[in-house]
Order: sequence, then C-alpha cells, then structure tokens
Amino acid sequence: MRSTRTLGVSFCQGRIQLAEVEQGKAPNLLALAEAETSLDLAQAGIHLSAEHPQVATLVGELGDLIKRNKAGAKVVSFAIPPDPIFISIIPLSITLQGQALTQYLQWELSQYFPETPPKDFVIDAQPLPSTDNTVNPTFVVGVRRRMIGFLQKVASELRLQLSIVNIDHFCIEKTLQFNYPEISGYNIALFGLRFGGIDASLLKDNVTIDYRAFALQQPPDVGKTVAAYLKHLKQRDGVTPPEAILFHGQEVPVETIKQLRTDTKKQVLMVNAVRKLTVSGKIYQPFLKESYRFAAAIGVGLRSPS
Repeated sequence: MRSTRTLGVSFCQGRIQLAEVEQGKAPNLLALAEAETSLDLAQAGIHLSAEHPQVATLVGELGDLIKRNKAGAKVVSFAIPPDPIFISIIPLSITLQGQALTQYLQWELSQYFPETPPKDFVIDAQPLPSTDNTVNPTFVVGVRRRMIGFLQKVASELRLQLSIVNIDHFCIEKTLQFNYPEISGYNIALFGLRFGGIDASLLKDNVTIDYRAFALQQPPDVGKTVAAYLKHLKQRDGVTPPEAILFHGQEVPVETIKQLRTDTKKQVLMVNAVRKLTVSGKIYQPFLKESYRFAAAIGVGLRSPS
C-alpha cells in the first residue's frame, strides 16, 4: 500500500499545533510540534479572506514550523476553533431534501447573520439519531467561504494541497476511534477546553450525536460545566448517559479530574492522542505526554484521505 503524508494543524492556547501523519498499512506519527502564533483565529476568523494581511503571518509562522521539523508532507488539513463558525442542532422535517433543504438552511443562517448573504457560507447538515418519524434533529455547520479561502491561500503559498477544514472539537472523533477502539458501542462525553469556552459533546460509536458550547467563567469552573452538560443529557429523551468523560485541549488540573471521578462515579481522563499510534523520529517527549493538546491536529491528520 502506498503511503501518504498529511500535516494536521490546530490552534490552542495562542499556539499552532502541527502533527505530520503518515498513512500506510498503519498510521505513523512522524512529527509533533508547536509554536506561538500572533493570529487569533477565534476572534479574527470572521474577517479573514484570501486578501487579508494575516495570510503572510500564518504562512511565515507555519512555514517556519514545517521547516524546523523537516516535515515533508504535501497535503495539509486544518482543525479550526468553533468561535467564528455557525454550529447548531435544528429540528428539520424529514420531507426537506435537495434544493428545498438548501434554501431552508440558508434562511436559517440569515436569521443569525442578517448582514451576511447566506450564499457566503458553506453549509453542512447531518441528521442525528431520532425516534421521531416526522422531524429529525439535524447538526448544522456554516463556515464563511472567505475563511476557507484564507486557509486555501495559506496552503497555496506554502505549496501544499488543502485537504480538510474541520472544527477542532469534532476532529477528536478520529483520534478516539484510532486510539480507543474499546469505547466503540459506548456513549462518551467529550469536553474541549479553550480560551473563553468549553465545547461539550456526546459521542456514540465515536460519532457526535449532541453538542453544546459553554462560556468559560473566570476562574474556570470545569466541574460546574460538566455537571450542567450531564444534566442536559439526562433531560434528553432516548439518550443513554455517558459511561466515561474525556478531555482535550487545555489541561484539566489533576485535582479536578479526581473530584469529577468522585462526583460522577465515571471514568474521567485526558485524551491520550498517541496511545496506539506508532511514533517515528525524534519527537519532544513532553509533547507526547501532553498529547491532549495535539488531539485535534492528530485527528484531522488521521482523517485526511490516504
């Protein structure tokens, strides 16, 4: 089987994370690196375009990171923060299909962003499991075309082929699928800590079936957010409570992890994103120990077509 290499790129804690993944008979992690960035993708994302001066900023920062780590991949995929993206779960009639569905979703986005033409968004909709025969809860994501154009321009300037652009929290599905095969068949609560917020989702068979975003209070109260999300899940009809809780992104203090285990009576872990990955080359050992911060970069690298 011919192997291919992909650069997975994510943004966490004011830094760029880079993972070079080789896809062959089995995935192989060739490089793991991190560097500070002056680009705040969460705040600036809605303003970015292929003509934005920040193109040169990211090209320089990412290009330097690639060069220093001698990454040889010709394909790049980005895991981006959810802040500049429209994410919602919307009840939709099962009769809505094709052009009628497209028009309805465009109308839905126009209610949230009346100043932006709906056609300026790339919209994706995925039905979620439901026992209702007339209405399906549907996971809807809208990304501004200009932002995708920004990332395409960055890739082009670096002489890379852009493969996938996905939300960082959802990239963890692939990370878990590969590194935690034993959780298939179970419900897992996944939490992602980032500046200003916590993403929370419920995964069944490593596929997202529920999502909520929480503002992060200062000082951060992770336990309160976990309790609120578990309460939300308990109130949902037909949803089995999660058997375990996993975290990625910013580190959760050990004391908080222990307290959550006591409070929830569940297994609570930071994601080990290299748990079952073959690791090649000289990778900075602390990065492997803190792989939860690289989980999105690794996940989007694993997702890219081989």
